[in-house]
Amino acid sequence: MTYALPADSSHSQHKRYRLTILASSVALALVAASTVTADDQTSQPVKLPAIEMIGDSERLKNIPGSGAIIEEQVLKETQPLSTQDALRRIPGINVVETDGSGFYPRIGVRGLNPDMSKKVLILEDGAPIQLGPFTDPAAYYSPPIERMERIEILKGASSLRYGPSTVGGSINYITRNPEGGRLVLKGGSFGTGSILAEYGTVGETALGSISLLHKRSDGFRDMKYEITDVVIKAGMALSDNQFASLKFTHYDQVSSHTYLGLTEAEYRRDPDLNRAKNDRMYLKRSSLDLNHEWDISEDMTLKTLAYWSNPSRNWWREDFKFCGDENGCTDGYGNRVQYGDNYMENKVGGRLREWTVYGIESRLIASYDAFGIRNEAEVGVRAHFETMNNQRINNPNSATARSGIIRDEDKRKADAYALFAQNRFIINDRFSVTPGLRIENYRQKRTIYRWRNNDVNVSSSDSNTEIVPGIGAVFALNPDIEVFAGVHRGFAPPRVQDAIDSKGESINLKAERSTNYEIGVRGQIDRTRFEATAFRYDFSNQLVQASEAGGATSGQLTNAGETLNQGLELGIGQTFENGFYAEANYTWVPTAKLDSTRIINGVDRKGNRLPYAPKHLANLRVGYDTGRWQTNIQGLHVSKQYSDFENTEAGSPDGRRGALPSYTVWNLNASYDLTQNVTVFGTVRNLFDKTYISSRAPRGIFPGMSRYFEAGVEARF
Repeated sequence: MTYALPADSSHSQHKRYRLTILASSVALALVAASTVTADDQTSQPVKLPAIEMIGDSERLKNIPGSGAIIEEQVLKETQPLSTQDALRRIPGINVVETDGSGFYPRIGVRGLNPDMSKKVLILEDGAPIQLGPFTDPAAYYSPPIERMERIEILKGASSLRYGPSTVGGSINYITRNPEGGRLVLKGGSFGTGSILAEYGTVGETALGSISLLHKRSDGFRDMKYEITDVVIKAGMALSDNQFASLKFTHYDQVSSHTYLGLTEAEYRRDPDLNRAKNDRMYLKRSSLDLNHEWDISEDMTLKTLAYWSNPSRNWWREDFKFCGDENGCTDGYGNRVQYGDNYMENKVGGRLREWTVYGIESRLIASYDAFGIRNEAEVGVRAHFETMNNQRINNPNSATARSGIIRDEDKRKADAYALFAQNRFIINDRFSVTPGLRIENYRQKRTIYRWRNNDVNVSSSDSNTEIVPGIGAVFALNPDIEVFAGVHRGFAPPRVQDAIDSKGESINLKAERSTNYEIGVRGQIDRTRFEATAFRYDFSNQLVQASEAGGATSGQLTNAGETLNQGLELGIGQTFENGFYAEANYTWVPTAKLDSTRIINGVDRKGNRLPYAPKHLANLRVGYDTGRWQTNIQGLHVSKQYSDFENTEAGSPDGRRGALPSYTVWNLNASYDLTQNVTVFGTVRNLFDKTYISSRAPRGIFPGMSRYFEAGVEARF
């Protein structure tokens, strides 16, 4: 049984495919924009309807829990390389690098494992962007930061309005609505270069815009990449009180990214080494979002979002082995490899996955008087469907082959229905209480056609209903300072491949559940902004790798019982006269531990620290802003972490186990407005070229990116 990629998988065909998408996208944008003429333009432009978690900073005051907004101005000042890089400045968030450029976000919140961001819901304009939120929520796709206007983050009870996988909270990327033209050119280290071109036109009743991004690089650790990203938006007023919008995106990535890290010996000798130079990731994602907003009355609005996406992730990875022979080894090319190194076998395995994800969600938002007080309610329903086709292809004859024998093949499906509601009881001008409830029913099914080179035809399904309650409160000490507190249930569904094993049998794997508590204070006194939050995540059921906890097939997850995370977040910002400012935050997680009996390798590990849960995280940014000239320096500190539940200290020879020492890195940013419409800018990441271990997963040591320079120019017209 063989598999061959379609003709467009070759490099030349792949480029032709990208050009076809670009041409089609430009044509569609011109059609949308043609309905808006210069004569239609007005000082009160129509706004595209979209789903927002928070909105503006004023609405953040009413959120009964910890939340944050990374504004457009901050993105401009810090010049992040990726959405993941931008999130580093938020208290409680631990970001783990494996490729240096943030293509595969590993985001951990308050000591939760950042493994492919599986415990955080990630949205873009309110629509889910994880490739398969229920079939496989691993974040193998992250939208480019270049097209973002701002980022919203919720970590408290208010995240119940969204789902699934909100154990660590929710992140919503808000895309820019271009008005006029914008051209951004960048160049940087490792042969990196990019061009961003945007144009948008706005009228009294309609608007249209297009954004094109092309970026390429030889890559840190010689992991080359090339991406093309297209965003098309169009919207119109259907009447005085109804608005509709459309957003189409297409993302195309070809890269040399790899699962293979470094051994201890390789890291000491050359931390920039990449042995898996034949590995290739082909990632495509097209999506379409349709938004409708109906202002039924002054106090009632109905928002509806219909979304569709079609991602594919074809990852070809060369087989490798660790050389444990003191006399050395011979690789698949006849070359000698020394003891302690990895070596390549000149064989390839393709992990080919394609998803179809679609759904519709409606939210009714209303203000009303009842019980003698003012109330604000939000009630919604969502129907969500996804299908994932999965193949494992092996070719034992060549590392560069892109076809071979089908080893495994299966289809995974998930249907999910959600009902959610919350009501904010405004007791008086200073005090409000917001209870909420989310009911999530989902059914997962897996059909296995081939497994371990044998044809089979087995199928099984599993279903769960999760009731996720929460309540929060806000008390205003004065107009500028509020105290908030909340408790809510966190939940994340297991992947289909974990809930239904390779034999097509349900293993009764329950959803990951936690009870999350937080209490805090936030506000502003004169020029000083501050927030302090204490938190506790009490898991009744944590999911861990079966190879470490036992009870299921190796490589799957299993129910593992209780864990506990608790700590404190602090943040402060200060503006001074003459344009100077400073901001800092600190996260302390003294407790992130196994909280029940856990026998691993014959030893009870209860009380051991959870992997990738640093006790200390700190950020400092000091800057100067005159309006025309901006510069700032940013420091990031991450304390020691463990890579396994055994809390192994010494690094294993293959690099996969052992502690990750603490590290501190510094970044420098600057920009200058040459004219009202032209800005030049530059950045230096890892200013002092610190060498450090960012991760030991998935297959060995992944170093943090070495010093990186970037400069560019932006023109607006």
